Amino acid sequence: MTKAAPLLLALVVVAANGCFFATKQDIDRLQADIVGNRVSSSAADSVQRAELIELSRSVRTLNDSISGLSKRVNAMRTASESELTSIKENISQLQDLSGQSEQRLRDVRAALEEKRQQQEASPPTPDTSSTATAPTTGPGPLQLLQAGRDQLLKGGNVAARSAFNELITKYPKSEYVPEAMFYTAQAYAAERNLTAADAEYSSLIAKYPTSPRVPTAMYKRALQLQAAKKNAEAKKVYQDIIKRFPRSDEAALADERLQSMR
Repeated sequence: MTKAAPLLLALVVVAANGCFFATKQDIDRLQADIVGNRVSSSAADSVQRAELIELSRSVRTLNDSISGLSKRVNAMRTASESELTSIKENISQLQDLSGQSEQRLRDVRAALEEKRQQQEASPPTPDTSSTATAPTTGPGPLQLLQAGRDQLLKGGNVAARSAFNELITKYPKSEYVPEAMFYTAQAYAAERNLTAADAEYSSLIAKYPTSPRVPTAMYKRALQLQAAKKNAEAKKVYQDIIKRFPRSDEAALADERLQSMR
């Protein structure tokens, strides 16, 4: 209630009772109070409007800042995703090139091997017949390895094992024997014959401990043991991988497996 309200109320009450004694001074004071209240109210309204305008400006500024920040974050995210995609594509290209180079090298070596065998199988000259050795017939170890791998990729597990077994039997001292044993285990695993696969992995690990295939063979064997709920044996193999091949990719994978088994 304003300051002029009590006086106005009093005048009204007195007037209503038929006893109006307000003087001109009272009326002037009342009018002054009313004008003052109007001015104060107008000033207060002006202040509130100014505050609201300032608040509105602050909100717009904040919204603009948030919008700008959101755009920058989205731009950074898009750039990061683009860079990550580019990195992945480069890695994929490098892997493809590496695989192509490896395949080309094997093709060249296989061709040279086949040519050598053809030369050995050709009739000896008269002056060397006395020292000629029995010719080697059939495909060489690298050819057998490639043939087995090709069959394995096609799902011909039996044919693949036959090629690998021929390699191991005919060329027991070949550098490709560990590879043949590893892929033989893979062929058994593809048929869900995990017992035979485990035996082949174990044989490879025992006979060729320095082969580059050993860490992978150990890791795959541990996975099979873990899948068969033989956790104690699996843990031991994982620990052996970390101990024997601490810098290998398989060691990092083995460590992750051990962490998840705790």
